Amino acid sequence: MTFFLIAVFLVLIGLIVYLQYKMFSERNAFASKLEPLEQLMIQLNEDCKNQSLQIQLSDDLKGKMKEVNAALSRNIFELNYQLFEESTPKKEK
Repeated sequence: MTFFLIAVFLVLIGLIVYLQYKMFSERNAFASKLEPLEQLMIQLNEDCKNQSLQIQLSDDLKGKMKEVNAALSRNIFELNYQLFEESTPKKEK
């Protein structure tokens, strides 16, 4: 009877050690799979920040281009108006 209890006790101790080892190995496997995902998330975050900055710069550039186009259009209109005035004969009264 005591031999049977000792055997059961040893089997249970062995099972506990096996489960501890299995849990440790699974934890390491999970950590090794998790690391590339963390790196990917960091890279995606950096890419997102870069794209956000590019969008902001693009919006700024669009605003400046609108201002420059408006000024350029105004200057071209004034130049054409002056050329038209100079090319048409003035009526004398």
